[in-house]
Amino acid sequence: RRSGRSIRWCFQHGRRIGHNTDIQGFAENLRAGLPSGSRFGKVVQMGGGGAGAATAHALMGMYVGTLTLFDPNGARAAELCAALCALHGDGRAVVGQDLTAALADADGVVNATPLGMAGYPGSAIPQDLLRPDFWVTDIVYFPLETQLLREAKAAGCVTLDGSGMTVHQAAGAFEHFTGRKADAARMAANFHAALTGGTRR
Repeated sequence: RRSGRSIRWCFQHGRRIGHNTDIQGFAENLRAGLPSGSRFGKVVQMGGGGAGAATAHALMGMYVGTLTLFDPNGARAAELCAALCALHGDGRAVVGQDLTAALADADGVVNATPLGMAGYPGSAIPQDLLRPDFWVTDIVYFPLETQLLREAKAAGCVTLDGSGMTVHQAAGAFEHFTGRKADAARMAANFHAALTGGTRR
């Protein structure tokens, strides 16, 4: 099974155990950041690399009905969809063919590509395909407001930046390493202060 960016290895009972904290971090960010009642019937995800694999597994665990995955590497997208279906149920993940058609009845959009990062300008979703009934989230956190999120806000969408995923995966790693509960709110405050040049706590 594909893994994301953040495999944390712990040693327990003489064994090495890997934990993918990106999966946990992305799921926690959605739970905490999206409004109550947000729909997950059909979700479109852009990108099927390491981080995209993590976000896709998180979405499956949150009972997304159908995940439509787009990636320039068709073989990679097909491999990931096959792995998702094998683990989470046949037909729940499909390789996208027509972005306009996939977005026509989607509830949410996930950008798991580098597009929007500093040094990788642009957006994975054309602005004219964004609708106000979407929720839109981006795994990019530098900058916090990517072109996609800026255009989605302008279209009236609920948006969620990538900082929460980053903080929650770090909190998960801390807990695996130390066995202690992480203060995610404090970590988030310090993270945002570091990005904006504010005062850390």
